[in-house]
Amino acid sequence: MSANVYGRLGGWLARTRPDWRNIHVIPKDVQIGSGFSAEIFSIDVTFEDGEGPHCRTLVVRRQPRKFEVVFGSDLTLQANMMAALDARGDVPVPPWIGIETDPELLGDPFLVMGCVEGRAATQRPNYNVGGWLTELSPANRHDRFAGAFRALAKVHAIDWEDGFSFLDRPGHSEPGLDQYVGNLVEWHAHAKQGRDTPILDAALAYVLANKPANAEACVLWGDPSPANTMWRDDGSVAALIDWELAALGPPELDLAWWLYYDDLFSRRFGIARLDGLPTRDESIAIYEQASGRRLANMEYYDLVVALRTALIAVGAFDRQVSLGNISAENRSLDNNFMTMIIAEKLGLPAPELGDDFRDFMRNLVPVDS
Repeated sequence: MSANVYGRLGGWLARTRPDWRNIHVIPKDVQIGSGFSAEIFSIDVTFEDGEGPHCRTLVVRRQPRKFEVVFGSDLTLQANMMAALDARGDVPVPPWIGIETDPELLGDPFLVMGCVEGRAATQRPNYNVGGWLTELSPANRHDRFAGAFRALAKVHAIDWEDGFSFLDRPGHSEPGLDQYVGNLVEWHAHAKQGRDTPILDAALAYVLANKPANAEACVLWGDPSPANTMWRDDGSVAALIDWELAALGPPELDLAWWLYYDDLFSRRFGIARLDGLPTRDESIAIYEQASGRRLANMEYYDLVVALRTALIAVGAFDRQVSLGNISAENRSLDNNFMTMIIAEKLGLPAPELGDDFRDFMRNLVPVDS
C-alpha cells in the first residue's frame, strides 16, 4: 500500500467519524488475506475523542468491481447488515465504522470495521490438521462449535421487519425461500453464459420441483462456517464475520451451509475430522435446543446449498480464466468438488476430477493441509 492510500483513509475517517480528532493512520505490514471476492487488510489508527486518546486496529475490506464471484455482490448489503447488528448488540459482530461506495478513494469500494480479538478456524491450514483448534481437548472443540450454533440461533431470532427490511427484494416474490430460490434462478442464468452445465441444470430443476411450502422467513447469515466464526481464548464467540451472502430464508439454509463446509474440509478432502467436533446430528440438536425450532427438510436445503456453492465455483472459475491462470477450455467448470457433491445427492454420474480440476484448485483453497 502506498502512503497516499493511508493518507486518504485518514481523511475519510475524519469525515466519517467527526467525533474523532487528530487522526493518524499507521500502516501495518499485515495482509489479512484475499478471499473469493474481497481484499482484506488492517491498519492502526490513533485519535482522540471525548473520552481521551485511543489507538485502535481497524480492518478494511475492499471489494473489487471486476471478476464478480458472487452474483449481484453488494458491499452495501454487508454494510447494512453489520451496522444493524452492531446497533442491536445481541449478535457478536465487529464494531461498525463505515462504508465508502465511491471507487475513486482506494480504487474500489470498501468498508471499515473494528478489529476483533479472536481466532477463526482457518482453511489454510485446514483446521482439522493444523492451527489452534488442533491443540484443544475434544470437549473444548465441541464447546467452540456449540457456541457458534447458539450465536447463529440469535441471528435467526431477529424479526427481519425490525431494522432488516433491506434484505427484502421487492418485486422478487414473497420474502424468504421464494426470493432465495428466485435469486438462484437468476444466478444460474447469469453463470451459464450459454455453456453446457448439466449438473447445475439438474440441481436447479430439483430445487424448483421440491420447494417446501410455508418455509419460515428469517434473517440469514448466509455464509456461516468455522472460518467465519471468531472465538476468544475463553471459548466464547467474539464475532460472526463476512455477511456478503446475507438474505431472508428458512433457518435450515444456514445450518445446511455450515454442515456443507464442515464436511467439505474433512471427509470430502479425505481428511480425518477432529475428535470432539459435533456430528451432523449433534449440530442440529444443539441448534434446535438453542433456537427452540425444529428443523425440517434438511436434505432439500443441503441441495440448495450445494447448488449455491457450485454457482460460486463458476464465478471463481471465470475469475481464474480472466486472470490467465487457467484456460477457458478447462473442464473444471462442471467437474469440481461442488458439482461432485450435487451429482452424489442426485444419483448422477460423478464428474471426473483430473488435471484441469487440480489446476483450478491450485489458485484457491488447497485440498491438503
